[in-house]
Amino acid sequence: MDRLTSLGALLSATAHERRRQVPVRILLALLVAWALYSAGQGAWIGAWLAAVAVVQGFEIVAMFRFRRADARPGAVDVVLALTSTMAMAALFAGTSVAIWAIDGRGLEGFAMLIIAGGLLTNVASGIEARSIFFVGAAPYLVALVAMPLMAMAGSTSGDPVLTSLGSILFIGAIVNVYGRVHAARVAELGALTEAEMRVEQAQGAMADRAAMAAIISHELRTPVSAILAGAQVIRDDAAPAQRQETAELIVDASALMTRMLNDLLDHSKMEAGAMSLEGRDFDLSRMIGDTERFWRAQVAEKGLVLKATVLEPGQWLRGDPYRLRQILNNLMSNAIKFTAQGEVSVEVAVTPVGAGERAVTITVRDEGGGIAPEAMDRLFTPFAQGSSEVARTYGGTGLGLKVSRDLARLMGGDLTVDSAPGQGAAFTLSVRLAAGTPVTEGEATATTALDLRPSLRILAVDDHEINRRTLALVLQPLGVDLSTASDGMLALDLLARQAFDVVLMDVNMPGIDGNETTRRLRASGGPNADIPVIGFSAGTEAAQIAACRAAGMTDWLAKPLEPHRLYDALHRATAPETEQAAA
Repeated sequence: MDRLTSLGALLSATAHERRRQVPVRILLALLVAWALYSAGQGAWIGAWLAAVAVVQGFEIVAMFRFRRADARPGAVDVVLALTSTMAMAALFAGTSVAIWAIDGRGLEGFAMLIIAGGLLTNVASGIEARSIFFVGAAPYLVALVAMPLMAMAGSTSGDPVLTSLGSILFIGAIVNVYGRVHAARVAELGALTEAEMRVEQAQGAMADRAAMAAIISHELRTPVSAILAGAQVIRDDAAPAQRQETAELIVDASALMTRMLNDLLDHSKMEAGAMSLEGRDFDLSRMIGDTERFWRAQVAEKGLVLKATVLEPGQWLRGDPYRLRQILNNLMSNAIKFTAQGEVSVEVAVTPVGAGERAVTITVRDEGGGIAPEAMDRLFTPFAQGSSEVARTYGGTGLGLKVSRDLARLMGGDLTVDSAPGQGAAFTLSVRLAAGTPVTEGEATATTALDLRPSLRILAVDDHEINRRTLALVLQPLGVDLSTASDGMLALDLLARQAFDVVLMDVNMPGIDGNETTRRLRASGGPNADIPVIGFSAGTEAAQIAACRAAGMTDWLAKPLEPHRLYDALHRATAPETEQAAA
């Protein structure tokens, strides 16, 4: 039954092709009538034409449903259509054998032409399905087999040997031609299907990009508006108390914008298969404790309660702590955002599995409104929210959970959710990590402008004026002697003419980039060939950082530049060698 249903989908093209063949059949029927008349068999002409009319009428009726675009033919319709095809072929094939057997009239060639024409028309009408072809071609193939058998039995029409060889060769040729034509048609249909699928994918991708652009544009307006408003207040010389509050607003808005851009960048890397993970030893108990301290102020400000599993110190694992922290922070941010009152908890379990491996389970549980069943399917979809109400109330790009689950799966684990409306939500990160080796982690202290040597001669190289002005603003408290260059060639010219203590080098620049500029500086043999070069870039992949080091850079910072990190890098670059060795 399934086979008949599948044939029904293919019979539409066959029905249209066979309808186009009707005039040819009528002409052929008249030629057969003429052949019968010339052979002295005129008594059979009426019966022949009547049979053709009946069979042709039957085929037209049987194929009618397959020519309608809105029709849904059933199994009975398919059987009738195939029966009409075989009946038409049997009529012409049988007549061709009868004509071939008429003695002394020389009609063998005409009979063979009927068979050849019938087979070729079935090649055309059955091109998409072998079953349809063989149903229509079978009577003609039987006729080709019958002719040499009749010759062997004593018929005066045709030489038995020649007829047998000719029939075999012709059958082989027809089957071979059909096989090639059918394969080409199948390949063509496959190519068309793939092309249609790719068009749909492209349209879907365009729709996704449009949605992405709309959402990102909308969400970025909030922090940008805050930054512009805060900058305007400071420029208008606000009171000291208001200036402090405004600065905090700008910092918070900048952090929000940075998180959005990082999520967008990570999503793009995931789609391109370019995301890589770091492998280093870290203390899970310390990471959980740091995360709890980071979010405690925000939880308290909203009037919530935060509970977290207290792990025994020294839970050393080997993996990517930065990406684990990113997932945990995304889950914590959502839990706090969607919980109006009540408790947010972090439950952590570490279980040994196998030799030197640990199963880590981290569950972030909230007491928010929960997630509706119909929203579950959209939960891990990029640029989508659980509902339009959620999008209006809370905003966001909808990338956080998608990126978090992709990161979890990249680590060989998964991120799952358990929720019901009105009962909160529990997001569980499950991942297996190798046991780590304890390492000494020194206490980091942030370097301030006052800790740096005064009158540093610094060259800042960046192709964007805003970035150069930002560096000048951040370095202003140091009292440095700052020079700037907008590209690598200008930087090399300055470095060849005057001495500097440090170079701040943007990695991605038009013309020669920061890496090539650094290589040329190191190979120049000039007065600044050996000075520290601190690279900075938005690219944070390990391979990109390694390329900077290989080019000769002594340190590296991620964009956007944070003042205290820049001060730390300058301190490392300019501290006396003895102090660097002690550090």
